[in-house]
Amino acid sequence: MNGGLKRLADGLLELVYPLRAECMGCGTRAGFPRPWLCEDCRQRLAERWVGALPPEGPFDGAAYAYRYGGPAGGMVRSLKYRGVARLSTVMGRAMVKALEGIQPIGADGVVSVPMHKKRLAERGIDHAGLLARAVAGQLALPVLDGALERTRNTPQQARLEPAQRRRNMDGAIALRGDVAGRRILLVDDVRTTGATANACATALREGGAAAVYLLCFAIAGEKDDDRQ
Repeated sequence: MNGGLKRLADGLLELVYPLRAECMGCGTRAGFPRPWLCEDCRQRLAERWVGALPPEGPFDGAAYAYRYGGPAGGMVRSLKYRGVARLSTVMGRAMVKALEGIQPIGADGVVSVPMHKKRLAERGIDHAGLLARAVAGQLALPVLDGALERTRNTPQQARLEPAQRRRNMDGAIALRGDVAGRRILLVDDVRTTGATANACATALREGGAAAVYLLCFAIAGEKDDDRQ
């Protein structure tokens, strides 16, 4: 896209989602001095910072920018359900900052948690894919498109109890790319029970990945009252 077309596209997006008029965290339209978030949400978001956590399950390390809920939850929903694609750049920057807590990991490829093609057609946006590209661009790493595939259009995890979420993912993820010997950074928006991410990591491990790290914008606990 040339400069003129990009400015036109940005101008049209600004009309739909004014960067300083509607907060992506709480939805207020009162106006604020900086893009994306009102000052109250910025303060609340800073208080929910997480960073790196000890690895668990099939992962060699894990990092999360924020705890889910409040402004972080609003940002996830704005990207995921409202299609505010430009928000992925802002979220990606926070994710890369969180990743600093476990660097260097020697990752040589970024993989996003896949969406089923039917769900993608319904939403029109691959939120995890956008976050993966934002992160990969900042880390100068390739995105391994199509490495994983969601083979079943599973019910939305947000509507299920923890045990149901784990059963829901049985056999739902398949490896489609060559990851043998590679160190993979797996990217998603939110981790709750970990069922989806764990299924992806298991498929990558079975495909010969040398290491798998998890990077999400947010981590949710069972007490979060506004989970995705």
